[in-house]
Amino acid sequence: MLRVILLFSLSINISAFLNIETLRQSDIEDGLNGSSRLSLMSQKGNVNKSLYGFSTLAQYKKKSHTFLLLADYQYGESFSKLDNRQGHIHFRYSKKFSNRLSLEGFQQTEFNKFQDLNSRVLIGGGLRTKVVKRENISFFCGTGVFYENEVLSDETKIRNPRGNFYLSSVWQKEKEYSFSSTLYYQPNTKNFSDRRVRLNLGLETYFGRIFTQSIEFSWQEDTR
Repeated sequence: MLRVILLFSLSINISAFLNIETLRQSDIEDGLNGSSRLSLMSQKGNVNKSLYGFSTLAQYKKKSHTFLLLADYQYGESFSKLDNRQGHIHFRYSKKFSNRLSLEGFQQTEFNKFQDLNSRVLIGGGLRTKVVKRENISFFCGTGVFYENEVLSDETKIRNPRGNFYLSSVWQKEKEYSFSSTLYYQPNTKNFSDRRVRLNLGLETYFGRIFTQSIEFSWQEDTR
């Protein structure tokens, strides 16, 4: 017997925007925009598995100021054994100084039981620059630094300053689709052989006025 329980999506101002760069690069009016998603899945039979998840993405804009909140949590069990427990919350503020340049500050907290990560807390800032911004395509790049404090499962504590460099792009056709990609490079500024590389891809397609299909892919390398 197979049972799939629920997939629920709630949008603020009736917008999809489950992908962060699609939301940030969209020309939206001042105010609150974003979306939330709740997923509950249960399978019984040859495979006994449960997976629960919640994510929310919200952006508040007022003139040259932008506040962004991203939160995600996942919990899963297979044959009554825990096999997925992770979550993170990210807050970002940006101040636009010109048509091309913005100053950013951010704070993030995360954990992942199956990467032996009890907690990772980081705070940092940098500059975001518009490279290209046209009707259907846009490119932005960012450069900055952050300081992180990690606690691993064996209680090892690691503190690092890291550089933060990214290139993001969005290709979209209004009311049809939106494809975004973001590539991050985050080296330890004290040991450049210790680096993280992360690629995020997202595709959102629209059906009528109220339905959105979202496909997301993430790849990450951590040399340590």
